[in-house]
Amino acid sequence: MIKIEKILEVAYFNIGNTEYYEGYHIKGENWNGWAMPYFEKRIAELIKHNFSSRNFQIVYDKYTDCYIFKTIENDKVIQTDIAEKKVINTKDGEKQLYDFGSIGWTWDSYTLDEAKKQYNANIIKNNNEKENSLDFEY
Repeated sequence: MIKIEKILEVAYFNIGNTEYYEGYHIKGENWNGWAMPYFEKRIAELIKHNFSSRNFQIVYDKYTDCYIFKTIENDKVIQTDIAEKKVINTKDGEKQLYDFGSIGWTWDSYTLDEAKKQYNANIIKNNNEKENSLDFEY
């Protein structure tokens, strides 16, 4: 487990769907213009559930305490990425977070107010609360 000394801030992360996952990042620190989020275990498990498919698997390895991302073609793993657990200082205190920002996904980051303004946003908070911003047209 790696300990990071930078202070992270809460944000909501989206990857082109209606879910905005609560996580943490260093504001302004990006990879090729994309956000680099860290998530608590509960949110990491939801992402694992929501994004795993026949050709892309996310598995949690309890022995190394990390998430392993496997891209599969013709029943063979062709790429593997790892989201390690890190102990990081946040504005809410020290937390154990999984580094989903280092695996090359194209995340966008939003404040809570910005996420609420997005069409049909399903805001997923770590404390089990859900918020939806549903727009109705008549």
